[in-house]
Amino acid sequence: MLYHGTTIGGLSIIKANAKSHTSEKTVAYFTEDRCYALVCCRTREENFVTMGLRGDGKQHYFERFPDQLKILYGGKRGYIYTIAAADGLVNTKGHTWESETDVFVHQYEIVDDVYAEILKEEQAGNIVIHRYLEIDPIEQQQNANYIKEHINDQGEEMRRFYLTHFSSLWD
Repeated sequence: MLYHGTTIGGLSIIKANAKSHTSEKTVAYFTEDRCYALVCCRTREENFVTMGLRGDGKQHYFERFPDQLKILYGGKRGYIYTIAAADGLVNTKGHTWESETDVFVHQYEIVDDVYAEILKEEQAGNIVIHRYLEIDPIEQQQNANYIKEHINDQGEEMRRFYLTHFSSLWD
C-alpha cells in the first residue's frame, strides 16, 4: 500500500506538483510507510521533517527543538490518502515512490490529531522518537547553531519558522 499525507482534505487526485529530489522533474510523492505519511501532514510553513529510515527498518524521528512533535502536530488534522496500485510509479529511495503524472486516490483516512496518531505508532513499535531532552546537549547545540548559520538558505517562510523555534537555542 502506498500513502500520501497532507493537511488538505477532499482530494480525489494527488497532483504531480512537487519537485523530485532525484530528477528535478515535477512529481507526486508516496511512501510505503504510514508513519512517514503522518509527518507529511504539515503546512508549507512548517516544512521541517527530521525523520528517516534507519538500519533497524524503522522510522526514527529526531526532535531538534523542545516539544517539536507536539508543536508541529498536536491537535492538527491530517489526511492520509492511499492509491490502488504502484503502476507508473518509480521507487526512488527506500520507501519513497514518485509519479510524474497525477494519481487517483483509492481511499482516504481523516486523522483528527496527527500528534496522537504518531504516539500510537510509537506505542505499536512502528516509529522511534528521539525526544529533544534525550538528545546529547552538544548535539542539540550543534543542530541549533547549524540552523542559525543557514537561516536564510530556504526562503522567508522557513526563516520565520527557524526564528520562532530555534532563536532561543542559539549561542
